Amino acid sequence: MRVLLIGVDGLTLRIVKPLMAQGLLPHLRQIYEGGVHALLRAPLPPAATTRWQAILTGLPPRRQGLTPGDGEYDRCLLETVTEPQSASRTLHELGQGDKALWSLLSAWGRRVLVANVPETYPPRPLNGIMLSGPPAPPFYAGLAYPPDFASRLLEVIPNYQLTPTWRGLAAWLGEPLMEIRRLLEERSALLDLLLREDWDCCLFVLHEIDLLQHLYWDRVLDLQREVVACYRLLDELLGRALSVLRSSDLLILLSPYSFQGIKRTFYLQEYLRRYKPDMPVQDTLVQQRVDWPARRRKLRLLPHLPAQRRWRVWRLAAPPAGGGEPPLAGSSLLLLPTSSPLGGYAAIALADHLTEKQIEEFMADLQAQVDPATAYPAIGDLYRDESCPGSHVPASEPEPTLPGKPTRRLILLAHDGIMLSLATGPRQLWSAGEPCCGMHHPDGLLCLYGAGLQRSVLRPVSAYDIVPTILAALNIPVPAQLVGRPLIGAGAPLASPFSI
Repeated sequence: MRVLLIGVDGLTLRIVKPLMAQGLLPHLRQIYEGGVHALLRAPLPPAATTRWQAILTGLPPRRQGLTPGDGEYDRCLLETVTEPQSASRTLHELGQGDKALWSLLSAWGRRVLVANVPETYPPRPLNGIMLSGPPAPPFYAGLAYPPDFASRLLEVIPNYQLTPTWRGLAAWLGEPLMEIRRLLEERSALLDLLLREDWDCCLFVLHEIDLLQHLYWDRVLDLQREVVACYRLLDELLGRALSVLRSSDLLILLSPYSFQGIKRTFYLQEYLRRYKPDMPVQDTLVQQRVDWPARRRKLRLLPHLPAQRRWRVWRLAAPPAGGGEPPLAGSSLLLLPTSSPLGGYAAIALADHLTEKQIEEFMADLQAQVDPATAYPAIGDLYRDESCPGSHVPASEPEPTLPGKPTRRLILLAHDGIMLSLATGPRQLWSAGEPCCGMHHPDGLLCLYGAGLQRSVLRPVSAYDIVPTILAALNIPVPAQLVGRPLIGAGAPLASPFSI
């Protein structure tokens, strides 16, 4: 048996089901309706880094805190087109202590192919091939292991590109849809190249659908022809995968999160500026310096973006009005740059001098913020850093610190359809949403196809179940420290599935 895992960030059933019903996505329909599918639950917040770490290690992050930060991997447009910073805490480092999936498989002599998986730069030796995923520098030989795979790839795809970069952005800035289609075509050619190799397990991730839905959610909802063409390219890729699989092989198609529209905007940072201005400020938080001038320089190309889309990049990257200091520097409540409006979450650092009573009052006041137009709350869930499930602090992320004292944090998850804006200055804390853009929704999707599995539906499964399932399919003992359970095999949920 072989296992092929294809991850599609942001794959959303409310979008693809109408296309499947119209016969436009026959291969996706074959996988979804002909095998096993379930809702995929993953660690919060719905950030790509957090969820892919859970999927490909089978373990919760070791450290509690925030995910992810500037230069980390969340695939909003800002992170996609700026030079990424090297992340010192990657899946590789998790793998050294906790055994990432490819490390486990290599140790058991299985040949593994890993392509475009986030946080895998720089590539490290394994029994197989690894092509790093974002964040990583523009393509060159150091992106692949073994190094000769890079030259083989460039023979097939001469201008292979990991993500759009500042160099050569003419097509991207003119019409990003064309660039997204080109990247999907390259990914399809890459998968063809990989599947011609000898392999026992192949891990392949696509990020382009996520980018498409962030930028063009209004067109996606309308199922406009140029958008549907991108989903059809995805379906063609799945068809190529199905054509090389044997009857005994297992195909795992998953999405770590889905998408939703932005119905209303809550100006979280403006709310923090107004909240309890008489709070004491001794021992206030000090944020490491952020190079705002450098970020301004990167934004000079923004006027070339379609005007309707330009707001998103600016809100994600623009410095606060009136200077080069980070937002709310020197205050008791600091909205951290790890916050992601389009990721659907925010992170707030709490000064050490705040008492538990003050923090509880603040949390209660924040949860009481209700949209006057819809009566929906701004915050769906709120966690203290020690209780937020499945989060970590990247070592490369600047953290607000108090000398010799631990920093306390809150993780906020936006209510469905509410964007937590980082902008300041509006008179009202609420405004209309941004229909042209989409944001993350925590619910993911899992499909299993082949390997003799019957057509069935499972109750929601955990992202931590993926690694045990792959190990069980390849007849490898499941380590005791893994959190999840196999979905196949004796005693597993699919041992005696119920049919649809």
